[in-house]
Amino acid sequence: MAANKQKILSKRSITVKHLARNLIAFFVLFIAGLAAVWGFSLLGVNTLVALPVFVLGVLIASLETDSGAWGAALGVTYLLFYDFMFSEPIFTLKVFSRTDIAALIIFLIVSLIMGVVTHRMSRQLQAAERTTKVLGLLNRLSAGLLESSTPKMACDFAQEFLTKVLKRSVTMSLGKPDKNAELAARDCYELRAPTGFGEPGYRDTTTKYLPLGMKGRLHGVVAIDCTSGNLDNTSISLVNAVIAQTLVAAERNELIESNNGEEEL
Repeated sequence: MAANKQKILSKRSITVKHLARNLIAFFVLFIAGLAAVWGFSLLGVNTLVALPVFVLGVLIASLETDSGAWGAALGVTYLLFYDFMFSEPIFTLKVFSRTDIAALIIFLIVSLIMGVVTHRMSRQLQAAERTTKVLGLLNRLSAGLLESSTPKMACDFAQEFLTKVLKRSVTMSLGKPDKNAELAARDCYELRAPTGFGEPGYRDTTTKYLPLGMKGRLHGVVAIDCTSGNLDNTSISLVNAVIAQTLVAAERNELIESNNGEEEL
């Protein structure tokens, strides 16, 4: 219960911070847009020149807030204040004429389209950055596993690696769990399938167990602390990739140890 409550509070805190960040970006861009129109009016330049500035503001808002809704809201706000403060007669809202309403709808549609496009671009960029980061981490893992000389050293390095990346406790155990181990750990080894947290029938455990094996051969069990919540799909994919590389290194080291033993005989 305490863990769930802490998780809910953490999510609320992140939501509030994200909303505050979006509001700050919105008002900064809004003030910058109005300042641009004011500057053009002081220079005697037609204030309609500021419309591209508004479009740029909508684009930046969509990128910074990662939502087309904020860009659309900024675009509508730009139009309303421009109509009220810079078009004749001054300080009169004329948007209720048919022409102005049509312009408002068109501007809103354009803002939404730009928001959707920039939102997708932002998502693709974030996905590319995550992929690059994961590839870099896996390269580091491969280098560390190459330096290991025993199956246990390979597992210890992978265990430390996952603990740092996932920011949660991870344990890689070789061999069959003993009789004092948690039931989910023993089931994972015997069933050769994920057990524990997030799996049916294991409501009372906060640890997820994954089989440490490949090609029909089981080497042990991986235990991941899920007190702070279950792993997402990206984390699961990373863990599986780490397990696969660790098993290759462990079997290689095991083969080297076996060959060295035969040479000594």
